[in-house]
Amino acid sequence: MSEPWSVLLFVAGWLTVGLVTAAWFVIRGGHAHLLWYVVGGLLGPLFIPIAVERGHSRTREVDVRPGRPRAARGGLRVLVGVDGSPDSDRALDAVARTLAGTTSELVLVSVASPDRVGDDATAERAATRRMLDDRVAALPAELPEPTTEVVVGHPADALLAVAETHDVDLLVVGRHGHGLRDRLLGSVADDLARRSPRAVLLGGLADR
Repeated sequence: MSEPWSVLLFVAGWLTVGLVTAAWFVIRGGHAHLLWYVVGGLLGPLFIPIAVERGHSRTREVDVRPGRPRAARGGLRVLVGVDGSPDSDRALDAVARTLAGTTSELVLVSVASPDRVGDDATAERAATRRMLDDRVAALPAELPEPTTEVVVGHPADALLAVAETHDVDLLVVGRHGHGLRDRLLGSVADDLARRSPRAVLLGGLADR
């Protein structure tokens, strides 16, 4: 094989390893910045340890406001993942329409990116808090006052961690969230459905 072809194959292999690793990283971590593909392509196999290390950052609570659970016998403890997307809003609306009379505890969780720092992180968390407050204000009175949490981490891991903390019976998420990452590269909802030991509802429920 001639030298130019050997170089081309080496470069193609290098880029492929980096891009595949970056794709796993974006899916696994839920990072919003597609710049990671550029980084992965340039670093190639060198990106693997970076992706593994950053792909296991711990979930951190940054804004928690406790609600008021109801002491309803046999009532469901429900966690809803909220990100402001239409699918997320439909999932929350499904809970409001169909589970209002049977829910004893409601937890609304939004996950902020672990990649943002400084002013960017502060702005994102403030916007997330406003979004959560808007959703809470629109909930029917039949639902218990929800606990709301803004957490930093990787979406599936963070939702599973909060679900474990509150020992919920049901985890509700939209099928798709914000961003190109979710539409093209896989769904946090599908990841939850595979990994959660608790019941997971993807999307909405039929009207009753």
